[in-house]
Amino acid sequence: MSGSAAGLSCPQCGGENPLPSGERILHCAFCGASLFVDRAGLVSHYRLPRLLDRAAAAEALRRWMAGNETVKDLDAKAEVRELVAVSFPVWMFRRQGERGETVVAEPAAATPEPQMADLEVPAGKLEPYRSEDDGVEAVAASVPLATARGWLGQGAGDGEVTEAALVHVPFWRAAYAFGGQTYGALVEASTGAVLASVFPAKAEAPFVLVAILGLLAFGAEGFLIVNPLWKALAYLLTSAPLAMVAWWVTRRV
Repeated sequence: MSGSAAGLSCPQCGGENPLPSGERILHCAFCGASLFVDRAGLVSHYRLPRLLDRAAAAEALRRWMAGNETVKDLDAKAEVRELVAVSFPVWMFRRQGERGETVVAEPAAATPEPQMADLEVPAGKLEPYRSEDDGVEAVAASVPLATARGWLGQGAGDGEVTEAALVHVPFWRAAYAFGGQTYGALVEASTGAVLASVFPAKAEAPFVLVAILGLLAFGAEGFLIVNPLWKALAYLLTSAPLAMVAWWVTRRV
């Protein structure tokens, strides 16, 4: 990642490459590694493979819609209006510390979803970056490497950074309609994980009511029953109907 008057050193083989003129992406003339040009020099350039096609991405989105966090029957009632293939860049850092090697990812561009800040990059699946496939919307890296390094935490045992690289992560950007509103989500095209910060969520009031009922019931039994054995039996008998009510609420809301 170092540079000199003659050129920039490849982080893979150490070969000196000529300074590019206006180019951000190049390949090492000695080892063929894909490299990204940052103000700090050259860094390795990778991408995660796009394993989910459009149909598989739509299926992963429907599975997420049918989960426990979303409103009931969202998977059946929502209308998916858009699925666009995009490629989002992140800075990946390998760190060697007391707990072994860890991999940390930081966004390399403005994040469309706050959950992008917690994105995990499976380093074992990386492949050299060549170019994006036709029809893929590529987001350009706009966050300098030095800025991303500054975001790294310095907790005990984190260790030193042994490698920095730019990684393009494949996504499917989804837009769907429900209840007269349009929502967005990102489907990670390598793992199928769904990132969404705003979505039709389950109503909280029924769950709060169940919690209040449980608190009142257990509190009254704890205050009125002195004998530990009878108290334990009362707790056991009360927990069964509360669990059934909670299950019913999760199925209905």
